[in-house]
Amino acid sequence: MRRSLPYSTGNGRASWIGFRLHNKVQFQFDASWLAGPGLTRERGRALLRLLAELERSSSLREAARAAGMSYRSAWGLLGEAAQPFGAPLVEMQRGRGARLSALGRRVLQVDERIRVALAEPLERLRAEIPAMLAPALPQARPRLTLHASHDLALAALPAVCAGRLELELLFKGSDDCLASLARGECELAGFHVANALPRAAAAAAALGKWLDPRRHALIHFVTREQGLIVRPGSKIHGVHDLARPGVRFIHRQHGAEDASVASAVAAKRADAGFGLRADATRFRLDFVPLAVERYFIACQKSAWRGAALQVLLQTLKSPQFAAEAARLPGYDASQSGTRHALDDALTWVERGAAALPAGAR
Repeated sequence: MRRSLPYSTGNGRASWIGFRLHNKVQFQFDASWLAGPGLTRERGRALLRLLAELERSSSLREAARAAGMSYRSAWGLLGEAAQPFGAPLVEMQRGRGARLSALGRRVLQVDERIRVALAEPLERLRAEIPAMLAPALPQARPRLTLHASHDLALAALPAVCAGRLELELLFKGSDDCLASLARGECELAGFHVANALPRAAAAAAALGKWLDPRRHALIHFVTREQGLIVRPGSKIHGVHDLARPGVRFIHRQHGAEDASVASAVAAKRADAGFGLRADATRFRLDFVPLAVERYFIACQKSAWRGAALQVLLQTLKSPQFAAEAARLPGYDASQSGTRHALDDALTWVERGAAALPAGAR
């Protein structure tokens, strides 16, 4: 009597194909060929694992343990498998333990042949499945990681982008941000360059240290006014007044927000400190303008035409972002979203320093 086994593409041992959707969810699929009356696909997979272990083991007990099943289960599984095949897959002899029969060895050879033959088409399917499913799936938002020195307008940007772009924002020092971009730890790095020395020289040095004009480009973010945040009534009208006896000057702490200086002056812990006009206004303090800063976002040139960066550029040029920036005194967002070469930041330094009086440099 001729017996036949239903066949479906795939294999019974540990061979599966995985694919990922939205860079988050990992799916796996496999297929099995060994199934028949009284032998389900799951039992067929288990049988092939057991046969493979028996080929390497000297006893059924040892093979069962290696295959992750009890001795009793292994014995029962071999009995089930003999029914659809019409012959035993394992020979059990007293004193000689268990070993594969000629049929058992041939079943493993067939399994190996199937796995080799299907490896390439299954790999092609792995690559095709996400694209096949994509039209019926909710569209995931593009995502960007931005490491940046602190800025009030930048703090509001993720909310403006919400719905179209997932913007992960981490504030730290400018030099650290540029280093993160150079090391590939983020897609974007935010930093500012003043048109006054010596702070401008430090920013220019960091730019030259970490970025390559052949690989990196700049996005103009905002322009903002930098100067002295002054306690009302202190009679401080310029940097020369900071040398007067009794004047308490506070330096911005590394890693702290710009508002830390303004809050210290407002709490009367200091008479003056460097900061932004927007922070001075927020705390109802006086302000002495000293320089203009351009805030840039650096990125890889290769990412310029990517979907995520294009959404960000559109957002920077949108009325919604312009309205956010307009609420901040001393800010100008009229050039937001425009592209610049790295040299443009350094030209700004040279041009700005030349225009300043000697006492302000």
